[in-house]
Amino acid sequence: MELQLAFDGIEKEEALKVAAKVYDLVDILEMGTPFSYKYGLGIVEEFKAAAPGVRILSDFKIMDGGYGISKMGYDAGADVVTVSARTWDDTIKEAIQCARDHGKQVLVDLMGVPTEQLIERAKEVDAFEPDYVSIHRAVTVAGSADPEESLRMLKGVVKHAKLAVAGGINLDTLPKIVESQPDLVIIGKAISSAEDPRAVVEQMRKIMDA
Repeated sequence: MELQLAFDGIEKEEALKVAAKVYDLVDILEMGTPFSYKYGLGIVEEFKAAAPGVRILSDFKIMDGGYGISKMGYDAGADVVTVSARTWDDTIKEAIQCARDHGKQVLVDLMGVPTEQLIERAKEVDAFEPDYVSIHRAVTVAGSADPEESLRMLKGVVKHAKLAVAGGINLDTLPKIVESQPDLVIIGKAISSAEDPRAVVEQMRKIMDA
């Protein structure tokens, strides 16, 4: 089970400090959507230097220009880019083709897909064979689906891609998430805002590896 640390509403200097403390315990560092907007594509190389050997994900949530925007991310050093499951199928396919052409990865984000359509859409995007399909609760949107429930719904549905889960996960909710054995767990503030981020990640790793 992989662990991804997401940086969203955090200043670059603080994020770099956190990355330097925990990079050997995480698999992927995410340049979150607001973080990417604020600091631009050049931020990837700074985190590559701060966290050697760790994959970097640029959370673009691509809606258009699947190949071109993915290539911009890969050319800047990103190992993974994200594309929205709510966009055109061709946009998703283009992003996946770009990843294959460059030896990189794609995560398709199901954020915003209505619960009643989740299984159907997950099956559709999984058939395109991306690297990851992610359940993603929008923590700033009231009524956004619980990631635990969505994870249980999709376990066994996603067959080609690895199944990822994100959205307000912390030490209290992680054990329930782990019960469904996702391939990738994405955690942000619970780590980046912690007084001792390394201690928190160590506890999370114990839960995930149990």
